[in-house]
Amino acid sequence: MKKLNTYLLALMSVFVLTWGACTDSYEYDPASAVVGEGVYFPSSIQTSITLEGTEGSFKLKVQRTKSENAGESGLVAEFDEGGENIFSIPDKVKFDAGDAETEVTIGYKNLVRGTTYNVKISFTENTSYGNSSLTFKVLYPAEVLEEWEVVSQDAVLIDQMFSPYGAKDIAISGITVEKEKNTAQYRFRSPYDADYFMSLFGETLIFSEELPYIILDGETYKNNAPGQYYIPATALGFKMVDGQGPVVDADWNTFGSVAGNLKTGDGPIEVGNPQYPAVSFDAATQMFDFGSCYHNLDGYGFFVINGGFKLYLDPALMAPDFDRDYTWATVEDGDGYFTSEIEGKSWMQVVQQAEEDPTFFRFTSLYAEGVHIYFNYDPEAKTLTMPKMQPTGLSTFGNAIYVDAVAGKCTVDAEDKFTFTLSFYLADEEGNKTAELLQSTETFLWGRTPIDLLQHGKKIDDYVGTWVVPVENGEQSGKIPVTITKADGTTLLVSGLSLMDNYDDTMALMYDEETGLLVFGYQPVASIQGFDAFVAPFNSVTGQLTRTSSECLVGGFNKAGVLTFVNNPDNQGVYDSMVYAVTGGGQLMLMSGFWNYLEWEPYAPAASFGTLDKVDFSMGTKSVEEGIVSKRTYKTELNLQAFPVQPSKLSLKVQRTAVQGFSLVR
Repeated sequence: MKKLNTYLLALMSVFVLTWGACTDSYEYDPASAVVGEGVYFPSSIQTSITLEGTEGSFKLKVQRTKSENAGESGLVAEFDEGGENIFSIPDKVKFDAGDAETEVTIGYKNLVRGTTYNVKISFTENTSYGNSSLTFKVLYPAEVLEEWEVVSQDAVLIDQMFSPYGAKDIAISGITVEKEKNTAQYRFRSPYDADYFMSLFGETLIFSEELPYIILDGETYKNNAPGQYYIPATALGFKMVDGQGPVVDADWNTFGSVAGNLKTGDGPIEVGNPQYPAVSFDAATQMFDFGSCYHNLDGYGFFVINGGFKLYLDPALMAPDFDRDYTWATVEDGDGYFTSEIEGKSWMQVVQQAEEDPTFFRFTSLYAEGVHIYFNYDPEAKTLTMPKMQPTGLSTFGNAIYVDAVAGKCTVDAEDKFTFTLSFYLADEEGNKTAELLQSTETFLWGRTPIDLLQHGKKIDDYVGTWVVPVENGEQSGKIPVTITKADGTTLLVSGLSLMDNYDDTMALMYDEETGLLVFGYQPVASIQGFDAFVAPFNSVTGQLTRTSSECLVGGFNKAGVLTFVNNPDNQGVYDSMVYAVTGGGQLMLMSGFWNYLEWEPYAPAASFGTLDKVDFSMGTKSVEEGIVSKRTYKTELNLQAFPVQPSKLSLKVQRTAVQGFSLVR
């Protein structure tokens, strides 16, 4: 029984594939002498013709070097195998005025099956710009009865038919595949049935006839592209009407290989074209890779699907794909604080669990968006392991970086702190490790936020005193003394944080009696030189600050006794510092050009402070932007130095850009 394993994604936009034209063109010198009309056969003409049926006709293209006036040229024919009684060939070819090209129609009757006929036709005139005679073979093949035998009853198709709309990597199992006993052809019934459309679109398409076969044809082009297969243009019984959905259509050319079926303005795309690969077969994995296929979308044209379509004859030989093979659900209250040594930063990280295996988890989009990192965790045994050779989505100098766990160095403590010691490395196409980049310690606090790391239950008086605060402006850095005093039972006042002389920069921290933590958010402060001023959370990477009261930093003591402010996980943005800013004349600028970081150490008499330039306020200080910044930004190119594991030459893969403008080969 065929089974679908799928999940729906948001619709994606597609690009338009337009129709192209195909013409032959030749360069020649019109001043050169030709005989008569200068009639010739194009060099691209086929010299081997296979016919079906005992009688009918076919056409051959002919061209001439002159085209101003109407003209004609004599034509003579030579045969073998009694061809003169079978083929009817006109004794002349005619051109209308202005035409440089026409066709010769050759009729035939009483063909004998299994016979090859040799025919030579020649023009009585000639030109040096083309062949004035043509010898070609005509074959009426012997009738061969196809004999199909089952090679798999449990094949798996990795389906990409509706990938233009976001439905990717759909695994369809239980497919029966047959092979023609005497030729290199495989076939399987279309899996696009009523259940398929109900699963994807929530509606049933009713097909009036048995579902058609999809053919993997390794015979037609075996001389030009040995070992390659192509999928002929196939009417699957439906068409996708862009913007409306699928409808039943028995005659619509739905699907096939790009090579052998489509053409561009440069001509037909031949099977064997490396830019549009045909179907290939991997004997080791018993897998057909469909290469470059098209889905003919009504309203758009031919959408090219470059890769991803695969047919596995033996599911046991399929390469693991955790995204595809498991059903993932976010762990309730599992989000936790992830600190990365290789990234040099921390963030709140989502963790998901596989429904099929409760000990199998993944960090979603850990180092790169859309690239997940997987691990096995047994909460009873407290064991933590990872699958090997996982892609990270990171790269160094254009080379993909993979990750493995260092054996014996991944642990979970009693407070559910996960410690991963990871090896980041490069690998060749065979999966062999070629160079280690570094080892990094990554930690994850299951179900805990950065606020959970702060000491709860502190009294408001514990925060009163003098603190040493790091400051920076992008060029200079140093430390300044800052004083905290108590205003009342829930309010602390901070002064000295702005670096401005002769300015009352007092701002407030709110004390939460229930948790013993502090809250800092946007607040107006004393004006300066007639300009409105405020202090607010700031992102030093993007240069953005917020004037939204709901965005805040939470403060408290860490285990070392340092007064630490952390980004509130409920914020829409991410903030790592505090700034004083002014508004005036439509401008938004930092008051002193410096910003203040979030780890404040207790003041000691012997504390040393960096030398900072004297700060005088002017509207020439650094401008900033207002708004909510994204929660997470990804930097995937690391440019790390590699340390070779063994001599190996790295290969860089260049992804080709698909050429637009396709039409059917006719």
